[in-house]
Amino acid sequence: MDVHEAPRGPRFQPRPAATAGAPRAMPIKNSVTASAARAARRREARRDEQAVAAWLRELAARSR
Repeated sequence: MDVHEAPRGPRFQPRPAATAGAPRAMPIKNSVTASAARAARRREARRDEQAVAAWLRELAARSR
């Protein structure tokens, strides 16, 4: 059998449709507000800055 004559199946298999009586799940709302996310990013940045400052102080103390 030639390659071009081989039987082909469908390339796309559609998903079975949801049953009409089944309730759809509501999309999950984002429970984190934008202001809370900004505050968390600020806290994280501050913590990183403090860690770098402590590391620099440690390096300065070693060189003395």
